[in-house]
Amino acid sequence: MAEASEDSQDDLDPRGDHFTTRRAVFLKHLARNSSVKKSAKKAKIPNSTLYLWREKDPDFAAAWLKALAAGYELLEMEMLDRARKGVKRTIYYHGKKVAKVRDYDNKMALQLLRLHRETVALVRAEQAAAQAEARAEPVRDTLDEKLKKVNERLRAYQAEKRRKQECIDSSAIGAKGVGDAR
Repeated sequence: MAEASEDSQDDLDPRGDHFTTRRAVFLKHLARNSSVKKSAKKAKIPNSTLYLWREKDPDFAAAWLKALAAGYELLEMEMLDRARKGVKRTIYYHGKKVAKVRDYDNKMALQLLRLHRETVALVRAEQAAAQAEARAEPVRDTLDEKLKKVNERLRAYQAEKRRKQECIDSSAIGAKGVGDAR
């Protein structure tokens, strides 16, 4: 029984090459097929171990999410390709091939369009914000230059004011000293 717990501890040890290789195989296949079960089988890792790794290791959890996102993106591209190009189908009549046709799944295409409407709106908003930022950059630079000049003038004014005050103070001290000498 103690040996089984040692084995599971070895599974959690990130220093082993076998550990790293198995994780890499899992993540690679997860990115291809978006199936945890199939990817775990390919990497020869029990599902429970994978979920434990995901819970205990934030880096692995992040890599898992990244791989899933890549897998879903690949699936999405495949679905878009099917919606655009259709799927070839052979027509048989009395057991003989009579024609080949291309079927289009309009329902799926419309569903994909609905799903992407929000994404497109977000991308456009990001692009507009980036363009506004690009236009604001020269204005910001001009404002920074103006502020720098104002600060320089303010410092010069304050320095001049201090110099005048020192002159007044020194002449007052000199006047007191001259009046005392009489």
